[in-house]
Amino acid sequence: MRVLMVVRPAVGGMKEHVLTLARGMVARGHSVDIAAPGASDIAEAARLAGITVHEIHLVGPQHPVADGTAIGELTRVIHAGDFDIVHAHGSKAGLVGRLAVRRVGGVPFVVTAHNHVLRRTDTSPTARWRYRVVERTLSGLVDRYIAVSDSIARELTEAFGLSADKVVTIHNGIDTAPFLVPQSRSLARESLGVTSDAPVVGLAARFSTQKGLGYLVAATPELVKRMPGIRVVIGGSGPLEVPLREQAARLGVSESILWPGQIADMPRFLAALDVYVSPSVTEGFSLALIEAGAAGVPVVATRVGGVPEVILDGDTGLLVVPGDPHALAAAVLAFIGDPKTASRLSAAARLRAVSAFSPKRMLDDTLAVYADVLAGAAL
Repeated sequence: MRVLMVVRPAVGGMKEHVLTLARGMVARGHSVDIAAPGASDIAEAARLAGITVHEIHLVGPQHPVADGTAIGELTRVIHAGDFDIVHAHGSKAGLVGRLAVRRVGGVPFVVTAHNHVLRRTDTSPTARWRYRVVERTLSGLVDRYIAVSDSIARELTEAFGLSADKVVTIHNGIDTAPFLVPQSRSLARESLGVTSDAPVVGLAARFSTQKGLGYLVAATPELVKRMPGIRVVIGGSGPLEVPLREQAARLGVSESILWPGQIADMPRFLAALDVYVSPSVTEGFSLALIEAGAAGVPVVATRVGGVPEVILDGDTGLLVVPGDPHALAAAVLAFIGDPKTASRLSAAARLRAVSAFSPKRMLDDTLAVYADVLAGAAL
């Protein structure tokens, strides 16, 4: 089977998802190409993996001129490639991809929805209306929608009004093996400049509104009050770094928060933590929570989007309401104050990470969707 995957300049979970699928399909004897912006992280990683990349000018935000260019470029790629199926990732690639496929004709088209569109904090009412109109009008050009969580699947069927027969949930899968390897806690903490006896909590994330990092900063004074030696580590980068640092300074907790920047070695980073904290206000699905679970780190997360499908409250972690720094702090302190419960839940999370979110399961389910779509196209 010859597959073309279409993706915008993806980072984080979407990038890993696409690469995991592509590598897995190639290992099973299929041919996979990727259409993406040439200078993007996803394109560079794909080339390193030996995957053919077709450069198209696909930007993230809606842009009539750039989108028109991308549709034309993608049309030429599809026409010349003799692909059996085109699989777009994300709403923008899904829009551009279906219009290009329509021009060519006869090629089955699948879209994976990785994130909530209507629940995003940066989506205006006008944009929400536009998304609904476009999706409802052009849904007939999509053979199957794959949602990475049941929460996103419900948005597609309930908010967008898509037929449930066209939507299937396939949870993300990751290679958990690197997170199962024992790491040196002392070396991990040394790399962050943290003492061996200090309670350490934190996460690694994009510094975006959706990640709710300001609520973790707001919870820090309560954490410091209860445990003066605690350190909160916020790894990653993004446009909100300056406002977050300013917030920490206003609250008088600058010395208690560490900002190590981008995390290159996640298994080692996780080994330094006593609790992994995810304060997101929206979340389609979280690979980071699977990684933390696989590493055996107790997880505190907000009950949003697809998170409850990853973390089972009271069984594999603790879930709190979003936007509540006090609830966030209370859950973190509950774990630190009760090591036995923390150990029991983190052990269950590790088992769930390995069994429920494997790349093999994700690949098997995706190929099953392809087979179903191709069988329908052959009728």
